[in-house]
Amino acid sequence: MDNKLIPLFSISGLTIFSISGLIFFKSKDSITPISPQAPEVKTNSQSQVVPTQVPKSIEHYLLSSQQFFTQALEAQNTSKSPETVSNLLNRSLAFANESIKIFPTDFRAYVQRGQIYQSLTNSQNQLVDNAINDYLKAQKLNPNSAEITRTLANLYAKKGDAGNTLNFLSKTISLEPTKAQNFYDLARIQQQAGQIGSAVATYDKLLSILTDPNQKTQVLSEKTVLEKLISQNPQAGIVPVEQVSPQPSVDTKEPVLQALLPETGLIIAAPETAKEVTVKDQTESNSLSGNGVLKAGQSKISIANSKLNSSSQVYVSIVSGGKNQTLEVISKTKESFEVGIVSAVNEDISFKWWIVN
Repeated sequence: MDNKLIPLFSISGLTIFSISGLIFFKSKDSITPISPQAPEVKTNSQSQVVPTQVPKSIEHYLLSSQQFFTQALEAQNTSKSPETVSNLLNRSLAFANESIKIFPTDFRAYVQRGQIYQSLTNSQNQLVDNAINDYLKAQKLNPNSAEITRTLANLYAKKGDAGNTLNFLSKTISLEPTKAQNFYDLARIQQQAGQIGSAVATYDKLLSILTDPNQKTQVLSEKTVLEKLISQNPQAGIVPVEQVSPQPSVDTKEPVLQALLPETGLIIAAPETAKEVTVKDQTESNSLSGNGVLKAGQSKISIANSKLNSSSQVYVSIVSGGKNQTLEVISKTKESFEVGIVSAVNEDISFKWWIVN
C-alpha cells in the first residue's frame, strides 16, 4: 500500500504532515523526513521470515528521541533555521512514535512523547490535550509515579481544569507524602475552589512535616484565619468541586491533532516539573476565596467577583492590622461585594474572604 501524505496544519512557515502514522514539521523549503529504521527481513528457502538484525531495545528509541529533541532545543536557542529545527523535531517525534508502536505497554514511551508535546504547549496551547492523553496512558501503566501525577496536575492546571488539578495533586501527595510543595499547591487551590475545610486539613498535614520554624508560623497563621472563616459557617467547610476520572483516548496509529494551530510561532521549552501548580485563568475575580487589603485611611473596599449570585453569603476575617476593629460585609450585588469598618485607621488591614453559594 502506498504511503499517504496528509497535511495537518501550518505554524509560521512550518507545515505538519502525517506520513504512515508519523507527524512531521515541514518548513516552506523542502525537507527529507527521516523515520526510525526498522529491522530488514528476508525469507529463506522455506519461506520463513528471518530478521537480518536484532530488534533494538526501547532505550535505543527513547535515547534517540531525546537526543534529537535536545538538538532541536539547542538549534532554536542558537537561532538556527526553521528547517533545521523542524527536521530535528521530526526525528524526535518519529523515534517516540516508534517506541510506542513497538513497546505499547512501556510507560516510558508515552512519557517521552508527552514531554515533546508538553514542551510545545507554551506557544501552542492546543497540544495540552495531546500531552495529557500520553501522560494518562503512562499513569495507567505506572500508577505509582509521583512525577507523572504531578505533571498531569500541572497540565490540567494549564488547561484551567481545577477539579482534575486537585485530583492529581491529591494522588501526588499519596505517592509523595513528604514533599511540602505538593501540600502548599493543594491547599492554595482548595481555597480558590472554596474548599476551606479541605484546605485546613491539608495545612494540618503540611504542619506535621515542616521543620522550618518560619514556615510553620506562616502556615499556622493561614490555617487559623481559615478556621475563623469556618466558625462563621460550620456547615460550609467543604465545597465540592467537580472531579472526573479521566481516561486516555483510544490508541491510534498516530497522535490526533484535531484543531488547526494558529501561525503564532513554534517555541520549544524544555519540559520540567513545575515549581508551583497554578490553575490557568484562576484569579480572585472568579474564585470562591481570596485575599484583600483595606488601605490605611480607607473605610471600605469593593471586590468584584463573577461567582456571586443573589443567594451568596460572603464571610471575611482579618489576617493582620486593624487591631480591635470589626471588618464586615457592607453590601453585596451579583457583580461585587463591599467590605469595610466603621471608621478608617492609619494602617493597612489585610483580610481573607470566602463566598458560599
